Amino acid sequence: MIIGFLDETSPQTTANTQRLWSCGHPTLVKNTSKFRANTFGFYPINGCSVLEFHEHSKKEDVCEFLQAIRNKNPDADIVIILDNFRSHHANKTREFADLNRMKLVYLPPYSPDLNPIEYIWKSIRRIISRTFIQDLDHLKQIILDAFKKFGCSLSFAKSRMQKFLGNNFSILS
Repeated sequence: MIIGFLDETSPQTTANTQRLWSCGHPTLVKNTSKFRANTFGFYPINGCSVLEFHEHSKKEDVCEFLQAIRNKNPDADIVIILDNFRSHHANKTREFADLNRMKLVYLPPYSPDLNPIEYIWKSIRRIISRTFIQDLDHLKQIILDAFKKFGCSLSFAKSRMQKFLGNNFSILS
């Protein structure tokens, strides 16, 4: 059985999260072009991670992404922990998951801190905020590279899983 976390985000170049110390007046080169990449991510504890870019986050897009998760993890049952976004609860999404041996587990409302993939998105946004983005393809490549880097580490999920699973966590990792 594979256990993982699913979430969407839309990193963009207009975020103002860059901080710096300076003596005098710093020169800051800032991109004024607005690029946005609607991104779906699957962060598993014990399977293959998946990242895709979709134009929207509708139920059809969620089903396409669930198919991508199934394609990367073909043989095992999959438990996907996700938030209460409307397209996650759609009948079409739940039916697709059932037909593909996927169990959707919904987090309590207003609890994004329980989804470790949120910390991956935060780390990716930090990288984007200090990088001069040339175009949309460059933005997507930065997101992909960072997700591969952070997705390989269980550190984002480890403390939460140990809290909820206790000694049984070592079976999964």
